[in-house]
Amino acid sequence: MSRTTSIAGVALGLMLGACNALVTKTPLLSKADAVGAAPMRDGLWRMEAEADCQVDVTKPLSDWPSCAGGFVVSGETVVYYNRDVNPAVWSVQPLVVAAGSPRILQAQADVSGDVKLNFRPYVYAGMRPIRTDPQGRIVAVAMWPVQCGPPPKNDSAGGTAKPLSGLEMKPGDPICTTTSVVALRAAAKASEAWVPKPLTAQWLREADPQTPRM
Repeated sequence: MSRTTSIAGVALGLMLGACNALVTKTPLLSKADAVGAAPMRDGLWRMEAEADCQVDVTKPLSDWPSCAGGFVVSGETVVYYNRDVNPAVWSVQPLVVAAGSPRILQAQADVSGDVKLNFRPYVYAGMRPIRTDPQGRIVAVAMWPVQCGPPPKNDSAGGTAKPLSGLEMKPGDPICTTTSVVALRAAAKASEAWVPKPLTAQWLREADPQTPRM
């Protein structure tokens, strides 16, 4: 899988653009799964970026370069400026940040590249809060993609040779799926160890006035 547009396009897309990702046709999680857990703070967030990515974060999100990885959390939605289409457009997607250890993020993705799907998959990432504000809202996180099993050696384009229990994966496929929330949670927990360095994101400020709302 060479590219996905998911949570904020450049947010989870940076992680889930790799192969060996768990995807589903229908959502496994709902807002009920987030009840009782600290929410991500509404507003503008920025993903960790490469050192050579130059961006003035005081400018509106629509003026940021794609390398900056900006997105807006707004209640149960995530908003981003989709530059994968011409002309670029604002995109709003449902977002679930499920409770548990680790937390699990779920969003719907647009996939292009090596993997051709006849549906818009739901994609998943494990998440651990790094910091909260005085109101208990999450303002910094570490995230990693939920994978199908131990990653293939040498960063090959295929999927794992050993899918985790409860996951369905055809030999040679670069993605897997499941209908089991238990299997999803187990995969999210196991996947943390397979990422040398989780990606981080932090809250910057309230959303810019021109950001679309749901």
